[in-house]
Amino acid sequence: MTTKRFDKIIAVVLAAGRSTRMGDVNKLLTPWQDKPLVAHVVDAALAVNDLSEVAVVTGHQAGAVEAVLGDGITPVHNPDFATGMASSLKVGIAWAKQHQADAVLVLLGDMPLVTSLQIEQILAAQSEAGNQAIVQATNQGMPGNPVLLPASLFDDILQVEGDRGARSVIAAHRDQVVSVEIGDAAARDFDTPEAFANPDI
Repeated sequence: MTTKRFDKIIAVVLAAGRSTRMGDVNKLLTPWQDKPLVAHVVDAALAVNDLSEVAVVTGHQAGAVEAVLGDGITPVHNPDFATGMASSLKVGIAWAKQHQADAVLVLLGDMPLVTSLQIEQILAAQSEAGNQAIVQATNQGMPGNPVLLPASLFDDILQVEGDRGARSVIAAHRDQVVSVEIGDAAARDFDTPEAFANPDI
């Protein structure tokens, strides 16, 4: 089968939230397995050669988040981060659109179990499915993250509101969705002290 890989795929890591369920602690800066939580998914993205760039959307404590990530990422600030995830997603999509991305791989900063190999599986699925495909990671068949979104959906995503991310847009284009099973990594986010203390992870 002839593959159809996008020329320019930009990873957008959403890392702007206030971590309200963690109390006074910023979960993204909280150490897990010897490095800040947000660094796990960012490092996984940086290790994937087929990603043209890794943009990190920051908001709450932006300077501190950027400081723990070091070189290799492009920080994109969301001044409206307090309004919900949609604002950060739109900032990331708008930035990627401005930089002529063919697609965006959306990653969440509080999902450290996602690996570079799993990201490569998502990109490979897009190559097989074609340039209109929405590729979504799943856990036992249930939709999760990361999600690869083609440029044809950027304008639709720029209209979403609230804290639901791109779910409504994906639902409206369900016939374009290709699922990639990656297990627990697609569903496990860290947003409470209990999540960090769980010995089973």
